[in-house]
Amino acid sequence: MTTQGQPTPGSSVCGTVFRHVRYENLVAGVSGGVLSNLALHPLDLVKIRFAVSDGLELRPKYKGILHCLTTIWKLDGLRGLYQGVTPNVWGAGLSWGLYFFFYNAIKSYKTEGRAERLEAAEYLISAAEAGIYSWAIWNIPWCPSVYGI
Repeated sequence: MTTQGQPTPGSSVCGTVFRHVRYENLVAGVSGGVLSNLALHPLDLVKIRFAVSDGLELRPKYKGILHCLTTIWKLDGLRGLYQGVTPNVWGAGLSWGLYFFFYNAIKSYKTEGRAERLEAAEYLISAAEAGIYSWAIWNIPWCPSVYGI
């Protein structure tokens, strides 16, 4: 890039704009979100079962976490433990993918041309910015009525 803001010969405008973007971070975030969700979904299901089991006689009674897990396993097997996992996997994968994508791009942009590392406050601000960007891209289009849009 020249000082007038024009690309130098051999560089493209897209290459200049996206030089801080690393798609590996997107893939890593998606993978982490999906795998963590798959590993912990049965516990999330237990949490939901306890939340809706509010003393009504129609709902099953559980004595604890292990009792709830074993009851679900005996009645529905592995399929029962992962009931409703698909929307959670999509949501966690995409939201964490976007977060890591933006976080690392922002850090890369802020460290360009600097010899020293970012300070702690700069890391926190980068994380907050990444959270806002991923929230805006993921939540607002899917839940416009919640945000008054």
